[in-house]
Amino acid sequence: GLEHAIPTAEEGMGLVGLPPAEGFDALFADLTPEQRQVVLDRCVEEEHFALEAGRAALLPGALEVLKELRSRGVRTGIASNCSQRYLDAGMVGMGLGQWVDEGRCLDSPGIRNKADMLSDLLITFDTRSAVMVGDCQGDCVAAKANELPFVLCENGFRPDWERFECEGRIPDLLELIPLLEAGIT
Repeated sequence: GLEHAIPTAEEGMGLVGLPPAEGFDALFADLTPEQRQVVLDRCVEEEHFALEAGRAALLPGALEVLKELRSRGVRTGIASNCSQRYLDAGMVGMGLGQWVDEGRCLDSPGIRNKADMLSDLLITFDTRSAVMVGDCQGDCVAAKANELPFVLCENGFRPDWERFECEGRIPDLLELIPLLEAGIT
């Protein structure tokens, strides 16, 4: 029942990596909080339908890198500003659970933000020897909050790569293994 201009693709991509409510607050600032919640709920519902129907894709090279890391005995985790339903769909429906050891999201117990997710993964893995790989500012902030190196994957969804402070940059995920072998830890 709302009439509102549809955001541009660029505006929509600007939300990637943000907690959904935060992104929608910025994108639909002219709507009331109740109206924003209705739009958010419908968008999340559509996103879940698409994911569960197999209409979602991983970044190029993601599975190859995860398989290689697993073959080397490296434990991996996901820290995502998504819902538990979305995380479960990725882990089970997209098969990530076969290659990823643990996942954390905004619905995980005791989690307030991505830095908390990363901290909890470090505790679960009982290690401080880790690298955060991501493509958005929230990933960088989480790494810094946990005093971990951050590797920026520039083939993600954000176009503003130059403003990221990171220990490593890769044009795509397939470059992660060589970077790690070179000693970015």
